[in-house]
Amino acid sequence: MKEELHELLNDCINDAGEEDLMAIKQLLEGVKRKQHGLNGSYIGSILHMEKSVTEDDRFSVTIPINEVTSNSLGILHGGITATVLDSAMGTLANILLPEGFGAVTSNLNIHYISPGLGNNITATATMVHKGSKTMVVEGEVLRDDGKKIAHCTGTFFVIKKTAV
Repeated sequence: MKEELHELLNDCINDAGEEDLMAIKQLLEGVKRKQHGLNGSYIGSILHMEKSVTEDDRFSVTIPINEVTSNSLGILHGGITATVLDSAMGTLANILLPEGFGAVTSNLNIHYISPGLGNNITATATMVHKGSKTMVVEGEVLRDDGKKIAHCTGTFFVIKKTAV
């Protein structure tokens, strides 16, 4: 497996332009972030998610906009926006639950408002309703210039965690 990966990486690097090299660098840095425990998932690591809890029980996730996160139009891919929203909102739901319980996404309703441009975006989640079986969370995504690019509501099922 390692030999195959070395060959694939070398082929990609040899055929790469500057944009390809930047994308390869971000992907490999993401794997290193996961290996060093800086993110709990590969998607969070590859997207270079920086997470933070604010004083008012909000949860935020910030990512850079770059070659890996952009679509063919050169703007932030809507699926990446959705992933960052789901991560912020789901994490908030999970940290507000008692031990032994978890929250999983059952519905996301996203309104895309303006293009994702600039250097980074930040998704911020706020709890709307915390029930014993479901939770409703609201989220918004802002560009680094402060312009809102998306608004979202989400419903999360509360489940009992099982031992693995």
